[in-house]
Amino acid sequence: MFASTAWLADATPIPHPLNQLLMDCFKAILLQPAGDQPSELFQHSVQVDKKLGQLYYSKPEELCARAFEGFVQDAAITNHFLVKGTKASPEAERGLYPRGAQREQINAAFSDYFGSLGKALRNAE
Repeated sequence: MFASTAWLADATPIPHPLNQLLMDCFKAILLQPAGDQPSELFQHSVQVDKKLGQLYYSKPEELCARAFEGFVQDAAITNHFLVKGTKASPEAERGLYPRGAQREQINAAFSDYFGSLGKALRNAE
């Protein structure tokens, strides 16, 4: 099971600061800032899935993958092989990538998580 799916199913994570930071990433991606309603990204994804008669874009692992793509595209180092089009593409225009304040919130959560993960890995050496 993907961690994002487990999070939505209220699976209890192993208590650890890194796990809490990862849970914060899922919250930023999947919920409104107050934490009581689905996020704009999720709502747009559901609308596109309904229009296409499928269940794909609104799956938690797909939402998180697209949010991560946006984070990578916004990073200081550019890698067009890994990602492009999270800002200007038909998918981005349909709201399938985070934008605005939600994108900033997601990027901050990912930055906290990956920064802490990198620090923990350096300390483990």
